Parts: sequence; structure tokens; C-alpha cells
Amino acid sequence: MTLNKSTSPITVRAMTEGALMAAIATLLGIIGIYIPVLSFVTGLFWAIPIILLIMRHDIRLGVMGVVVAGGLISILAGPVQAILLVVNLGGMAIAYGYCFKKNLSPMKALLLGTLITAVSTAATIVLSAFVANLPISQWISEIKIAVDEAFKTYENMGIMERMLPEGISPEQYKQQIFQMIDTLLPGAYITASMGVALVNYLIARKILRRLRYEIPDMPPFREWHFPWVIVWGIIGGLGCLLLGNHLGHRLLILIGQNILYIYYPLLLISGISVVVFYWKSYRLTPPMKALIIIGIIMFSHIIFMLLLVVGLFDPLFDYRRFIRTGAEQ
Repeated sequence: MTLNKSTSPITVRAMTEGALMAAIATLLGIIGIYIPVLSFVTGLFWAIPIILLIMRHDIRLGVMGVVVAGGLISILAGPVQAILLVVNLGGMAIAYGYCFKKNLSPMKALLLGTLITAVSTAATIVLSAFVANLPISQWISEIKIAVDEAFKTYENMGIMERMLPEGISPEQYKQQIFQMIDTLLPGAYITASMGVALVNYLIARKILRRLRYEIPDMPPFREWHFPWVIVWGIIGGLGCLLLGNHLGHRLLILIGQNILYIYYPLLLISGISVVVFYWKSYRLTPPMKALIIIGIIMFSHIIFMLLLVVGLFDPLFDYRRFIRTGAEQ
């Protein structure tokens, strides 16, 4: 009986390539650790060697590459740095490698990468606090102290008044920021991780295409349509928020607020995509385009809310189908 590809033994060539890719990942990790100013750049490319391993062989080589790179970084920079790096980037690298290997659609790959990155980011924060023996609450207090010092610096430089919204004192503005830190910091980190996942996916996709791998095409921005299942997350967030307010349960309220905060950029992107689709579908005259742009500038707050509403219901109703149906008829 012959073994299939998923259970076949690892060849010497595969082991050699695995060692090479692990060495490249180790080098990128070491550069990011010892030259912090380059850590963001190296973080964007760290996953590429692992993804290439999975594409050329299978997911086993990718996992082994992550483990070997983590071991080498542990020897060169210490186990703490290695664990934090692997936890933060290893899962995303393996997830994207799997998605590219299976030719999953860009939207599915991005959703999986975003989920993995969000979990990895949360785990990295918890591990960092544990290693530094610094509770999360004290860590948040340190952030507040840094914000307070920044406010004092701006006041001493005389630029504080120009930064404040009209009718709000510096102390009121600072308290608003502190309240946002207390309530929305987890959501802000996860939202940032979503951006990191998107950039990593785009870079990996570009490099793999240059290497002549067949990668599913991304739909144009005007065709971005999220699956209807994402609405359940919004329902869950609203449910936690309403239930928390009803029961006076602070934790439920915070969970609901953060879930909704995470969804804001997704809904905004979805809403803008629908608007761009209709903008491209109708041949508007230059004066009409100018009037629309002026209206958007003048009523930006209302437009923002409308875009969120459109983005919320587009996964359910797919507004683009009205144009497509009319074109078919």
C-alpha cells in the first residue's frame, strides 16, 4: 500500500529547504529583536519563509520551520523573546500557508488570518504581562501615565489648545481618552491586528505571485462582499451590551463595546465598497460628482453613520444585486 502525500516521509531535500527557511526566519526575528526600529518591517516578512515551506511541501514542514526558528531565536536572543515572537507571528504564518496551499478565497483567508492574529495578539499581551510580572491593570495604568506626560508636554509647548475639539477643556479631553483606554483597549489591539493580518496577506500574495504560484485573484474593491455569518458577531456584541446594561454587569458591557468597536472598520469598508460599486456603475457628470463630494465633506458625520448602516445590511441583502439583475434583464 502506498502512502499519500500528507503521510509520506519527509525527504532530505525538504529537510534542507526547511532548515534554510528556518534560518531566514531566525535572521529576520533577530534583526527585529536587536534593532527595534526595524521590528515592524521584519514582522511583515517573517511569515514568508514559513508560507513558502508549506507551499513547496506541506503544513508539517511549516510547523517544523516555526519550531526550529523559535529554538534558534531562543539560543541567540533568549527563550522569552523567542516565545513572544513565535506566539505573535507563528500562527498567522501557518494559517496563511494553509490557505494559500488549499487555494482558499481571499476573503476566507483574510478572515482566518484575522482571527488567528487577534488570538495571537491577545496571547502575546498576556504573556508579556506575565513575563514582566506586570498585571494588565497596572499595564493600562502605565499607558495612562504616558498619555498624561504627553499632555503635559503639549501644554508646555503651547500646542494643546489647537489639538482640542471646540468646547472641551484639556482635562475633559484627557478623561475621555482615559475612558476609551479602559473600555476599548482590547478592541483597539484586535483592530490593529486585523490591519497587520491584511498587510501580511497582501505581501505574501505579491511574493508568491512573483514566484509563479497560482493564487486566487482578489476581487476589485467595489466587489468586496462579506459573508452573512459575520452579522452574528454584531448580534452577539449588541446582545452583550444590552444584557450588561440591563443587569448592570460591567464585564458584559465591556465585551459588547469591544466587539462592536472591532466591527466598525469592517462595516465601514463594506459600506464604502457598496458606494464605490454604485459610483462606478452610474456615469455621473462632473458637476454631479462635485456636488456629491461637497455633500460628503459637509455632512461627514451623517455620511459615516450611513456607511456603517449600509455595511451592516450588505452581507444580508447584497445591494449590488439590483444593478446586476437590471443588467441581465
